[in-house]
Amino acid sequence: MPKLFHKCWSVIKNIYLNAEKMVIGNVIQRTDNLYEQAKIKLLFDYAFFYIIILSCLQIVNIIAQNLVNLIVIPFMISMLIAGLMLIHKGVASNKVGSFISLATLITPMFSSLFNEQDLSPKYTMIWVMSILLCYITVNLRTALIWSGILCAYLGVVAYLKVNQLQIFVSPGYSPGFQYLANPIVAGMYLLFLIRALGQYYRNVIRMQHWNMMEQQKQQLTLVNQHLTKQFILVKGFSKSGRTAFSNGELELLDTCFSEIEKQCKTAIDYLNDPKVRL
Repeated sequence: MPKLFHKCWSVIKNIYLNAEKMVIGNVIQRTDNLYEQAKIKLLFDYAFFYIIILSCLQIVNIIAQNLVNLIVIPFMISMLIAGLMLIHKGVASNKVGSFISLATLITPMFSSLFNEQDLSPKYTMIWVMSILLCYITVNLRTALIWSGILCAYLGVVAYLKVNQLQIFVSPGYSPGFQYLANPIVAGMYLLFLIRALGQYYRNVIRMQHWNMMEQQKQQLTLVNQHLTKQFILVKGFSKSGRTAFSNGELELLDTCFSEIEKQCKTAIDYLNDPKVRL
């Protein structure tokens, strides 16, 4: 069993790396904005791993003969593939983020509605993730609009339940099946959440660290250039002072000492400046 799991994971990993290179390999190189690169990577991870999860869930729906999900899941997969194509074409990450997050917010609502208005974790988790994706890749305003859409749907469900209104219910999901499936599906979505959003924040932290290191390198270069200039001047005045001392030119020697002191003070003041501290 462990060997089979390892083999399956190796296959998925190879598919992931090849797909990543094909879809976003050139796109990331077009921008120097590290935050934009992180968002592109997040959108790819989100779409790719969600397609993997939906493919696994589709097998369950084939077994359970859930008519609604047999239609909804392929449609959602096609939306995610369309999102990947938009990324590959270089469409702005905020537009792709709006498209993917809205598709993964609205489409599960149809599945939920026609499966006895199911509000179990397999729906609520993806709704929350869709809104988080929108917030990260688009903006707060759009995320709030998406949240309003979700709240409106929950209001519709509440109205249907309170008034005991019946609509078409897809066969195949018995209460027992729901209870057994929830832990498995929730676990899959938690892994999805950790991999997609967790990896995004890791990438952001790495990029911030890289930026900090680059800034420190640039600052060190500036400090080195400034101090080198000061030391060259000090060396020149020191040489002139030795010549003046040998020739008995005390006035020139005093001037050289004054200049050396001045340059040393300038260097010390520069190092004590908060703007150049590392």
